[in-house]
Amino acid sequence: MSHLPLEEIVGKLQKLPALSVVLAELMESFEKEDLDIPQLASKIGLDQGLAAKVLRVANSAFYGYPSRIASIKDAVVVLGFSNVRSLAIAGGVIEQFSSAGQDGFDRLAFWRHSIGTAVCAKVLAEHTGRNPETAFTAGLLHDIGKLVMDISFPEHYDRVLQYCAKTDCTIGVAEKEILGVDHALVGYELAKRWKFPLPIQQAIRDHHAPQQEPLSDLMHAANVLCHALDIGNSGYEAVPPLSAAAWDRLELEWQALRPCFAEIERLNAAASLLLSG
Repeated sequence: MSHLPLEEIVGKLQKLPALSVVLAELMESFEKEDLDIPQLASKIGLDQGLAAKVLRVANSAFYGYPSRIASIKDAVVVLGFSNVRSLAIAGGVIEQFSSAGQDGFDRLAFWRHSIGTAVCAKVLAEHTGRNPETAFTAGLLHDIGKLVMDISFPEHYDRVLQYCAKTDCTIGVAEKEILGVDHALVGYELAKRWKFPLPIQQAIRDHHAPQQEPLSDLMHAANVLCHALDIGNSGYEAVPPLSAAAWDRLELEWQALRPCFAEIERLNAAASLLLSG
C-alpha cells in the first residue's frame, strides 16, 4: 500500500490556520519567567468567546466557589493565573478545530479523551511534584495529530479507522500501515509549527514511546490511565500498553493513585464544560 510522503503531510500543516494571537502569547508565556499577568488576563478577557468558556468552568459547581466569578481578572485571583491560562488554551484550541469531521471520527469523543488525559496528567503531575498546568496542556494536545490527519486527509483517515476496527490493532499501528506515519509525529510537526514549548513538543511526539523525558513519561502514563478509566474515545477502545520503564521513572504506585480518582472525576466534569456552548 502506498503511503503519504511526510513532506505532503507537513505541507498540509502549512495550510492550517495559525494560532490566534492570544493563544500564541499564552503558549509562549510557559517559557517566560517575568510575566505581565494583568496584560495576559486582559487579552483573554477581550476574546468574549474564550472568556465565556473559562468563566463557565470557573463558576461550575465542581469548583464550588460561593460567589460568582464575573471576570477573567477575578478568575485569576480565585483560580490562579496558571489555571486560567490552561483553561483558556484548552478552550481556544478546541474552538480552533470546532468544525465537524468525517462520520467515522467522533470529534466530541476525541475531545473528551483529550480533556480526560489532560486532567489525568494534571493530577499525576501534582502527585509527582511536576508542573500541573504544563502537564494539563500537553495532555490536551497529545493526540492533536489525529485531528490534523482527519482534517487534512479525511478519506485516508477513514481507512485508518476501518483498518483499526477490522484488525483490532491500536490506531498508531493502523496509521503507519495506511499512511506510513502516526499521529504522534504529525502532532509533533504541528507543535513545532505553532511554536509550543519544547517539552510539550517532545511529549506529543513520544507519548506512546517515552524517551526518559519527564513530561513524556507523564503523558504516556496519563494517556494509559485515561483509557483505563474509559474517558472519551480517541479512535480505539483498547487500553494501550504501559511502559514499565516510564512507570518506574515516575515512581508511581497504582494503589497510591486510588484516592486520586475522585479528583480526576471532579476536574474532568468541570473541564468538560469547555465543550458546551
